[in-house]
Amino acid sequence: MSLNLIFLGLLTTISPLFLIAAVLMMSESEKVRNAWAAALGWALSIGVCCVAMLLVGGAIHGSKTSHRSHRLFGLIDLALGLVVTFLAVREFRRSRSDTPRDLPKWANRVGTMSVIPAFVLGAFLPANVLSYAAGNEIVQQHMSTGQEWLAVAIYVLIGSSLEVLPILYLTLRPAQRAHALSLWHRWLEAHWQQVLVVLFTFIAAFLVVKGMVAIVVSM
Repeated sequence: MSLNLIFLGLLTTISPLFLIAAVLMMSESEKVRNAWAAALGWALSIGVCCVAMLLVGGAIHGSKTSHRSHRLFGLIDLALGLVVTFLAVREFRRSRSDTPRDLPKWANRVGTMSVIPAFVLGAFLPANVLSYAAGNEIVQQHMSTGQEWLAVAIYVLIGSSLEVLPILYLTLRPAQRAHALSLWHRWLEAHWQQVLVVLFTFIAAFLVVKGMVAIVVSM
């Protein structure tokens, strides 16, 4: 199993936006099932995007020589890294504003959502650029078909861990739910922008370096 894939899974799961949504769902509506629906949407979304890139990348790899395909996959990683770099710079500028930025507007409606909208929200929250990068990484490992699907499953499990584990904890410990949600809500509300900046910066650096290495090796 590629360490790069595990790292991509860890970067995927560290999402303050999802945790904000889940905390608001459970604290305002007291419906843990909505948070579970959002987590399911998240897992399905990153899995579908990873598989889509895996299928496209497999077709590209099969139609090109080894050096040309590695160069192309490196360019894909580099392009994805530049997209995330733009997001990191934009979020950094927003975080440096003298006026504190409120939570995203959609967060104000999270507490009143039913199960289906919560599922849809979860599906749209992931940074799917990472899921495409994960699919790209799996293609480059030259695995068998069975191993590729296992790698996708492992990526989805890792990439959904911080979306599922806090909800599972609060499901199993209902007596501590109110206190835990209050603490999490205050911390996320104060630090969500800083977490996003750090997360985007690590993602951008990783993808840019990985892409450049692949391009140099293919020359």
